Formats: sequence, C-alpha cells, structure tokens
Amino acid sequence: MKMKSVLIPLEVYGTAGRMLPAVAEIARLGIEEAELLHVETELMHVINVPETADDSDIYESDDQVLKGWKSNIEDCGVSKVEYEVLKGIPWIEILEKAENNPPSLIVMGSHGKTLIPRMLLGSQTENVLHHTDVPLLILRLSVMKKGDPESCTINSDLFRRVLYLTDFSEEAKRCIPFIEWMASAKPDQLVILHVQDTRRLWPATQEQINEFNEKDTRRLAELKEQMNNYGISQIVTELVTGNAIDEILGVADSFKPTIIVMGAKGRTGALKALLGGVAEAVVHRADAHVLVVR
Repeated sequence: MKMKSVLIPLEVYGTAGRMLPAVAEIARLGIEEAELLHVETELMHVINVPETADDSDIYESDDQVLKGWKSNIEDCGVSKVEYEVLKGIPWIEILEKAENNPPSLIVMGSHGKTLIPRMLLGSQTENVLHHTDVPLLILRLSVMKKGDPESCTINSDLFRRVLYLTDFSEEAKRCIPFIEWMASAKPDQLVILHVQDTRRLWPATQEQINEFNEKDTRRLAELKEQMNNYGISQIVTELVTGNAIDEILGVADSFKPTIIVMGAKGRTGALKALLGGVAEAVVHRADAHVLVVR
C-alpha cells in the first residue's frame, strides 16, 4: 500500500534537520507524491539572517536547503517531490495549502524554533493540529536527539511499536488504512487498545457492563483478525476499564510505543476540526510520535 500524497512543512532554520531521518523512513514506506513547504516570516529574518542579506539571498538559501531535502526524499523512492517557499504566517499558509490541494497526510515536528516556547508542541504545529481536516503525524522531536542511534538513523524505529487507540467509532475506523500502510515497515508489535471509560459507565448496571465488555472483546478480536493479514509479527488486544486518559497514558508508559495512532474524535458543525479531550491529552502528554486521523 502507498500513501498518495504527503505535505511536509519545514523550518529551514529550525528543526528540519532532525526530522529528516523520520521523513526518509516515511518515504521508504511508500509515498506517491511529497510536497515540501517552507514559510518565511519576519521573525525568522530577524533571528537567523545577517543584516546584509536581502530577500533574494534568503530565498536562494531556502531553495538550496529544500533542494537537498528533495534529493534525499527522491532517493527513498518517491518519484514526485515538489517544494515551495512562501512568505506569511506558517500555520495559515499550511492550512491554505492543505485546503486547496488536500494531501493524504501532513507531517510536522512537535516544536519549532520560536523566540518564546509558549506551547509544548510549538505554536505552528499546535494551530495546524486544531484547525486542519487532514490527518496529521506529529514527530516528537524531543526523542530524536543528535547522536541517538534510535532516532538518527534511517530504519524502522518510527514504526517499531504501534499503539492503536479505538473506540470503534467512524473516526477510529479511519485509522485502519494507516495501520495497513505502517505494516510495510514490519513493526515488532501492534497493540490495539480500547478503554471502557468509567465516566460514561457510571449509570450502567454490572450486567450491562459485562455485556459491553463481551461485545467489545469480540470487536477487538475482529480487528486483530483483520490486521493479522497485514504481516505484523505480534498483535495484542487490550480492553481496560477506567478513566480513558489515565488508562491510555498508563498503557503507553508500560508498552512504550514508538507511535500512537488515534482518531481526532472531532466535534460536529463549525467546530468539527477541534480535538476531543482524549486526543488532546494524548498528543500533549504521551512521549511517542502521534498520528491523529480525521
């Protein structure tokens, strides 16, 4: 299975270099098209560019960096790689690009090179996360440090241990093609987790809770049977009861996934792109890379 198209926003002066090994690994999984996007801002000019440089010098420098990325991604087997340099507010330009030509996936880093690190993820990633309708893979750059062989070499580490969170909703079902795509990386293990959230179970009788557990156990078994066809060496299902956020983070702490896959659980109407509370907590508090699917 190949991903049709991936949009990769980059900070030429920031975290782009540390993202390259993971992006190269994603490319090796199978991508038909990749688009690199760098957005220049006035703040970037103040922090990173000598006073003697003019706009032509800046864009030429950006162009050289993006050409290098283009070459690296092409070497990973992607036949069509394009890049563009724009000027403006990065997250707005990213959203407009994704709206005008929706990619299958957006890949961004977990923080950016900002003057004041106000947000855990970085303001650009944070804003894209809360406003896009496109699946977003957030690379946790804090676990991709220079000199760390598990994060700075091109191998299957990004997809080594996959944690798939499901509530059996339509949002969760949209994650399944991404699991199939990741299976090409030959993960060591996939854990499929469903949490019976006690906040929703409190009015139910014990008999009803037992019925819910039996039904969800069957659902998990069906998912496992389906994903056995993907060639993943070990698939484990987990059904736990408790506070959804606490239980998910607890499983993540013990299983130590390299990537968590989950639905956004967005709202309806004008706010449909906003995250649900569980997704919000996992994105901000888990140590792993996170794929949020819409």
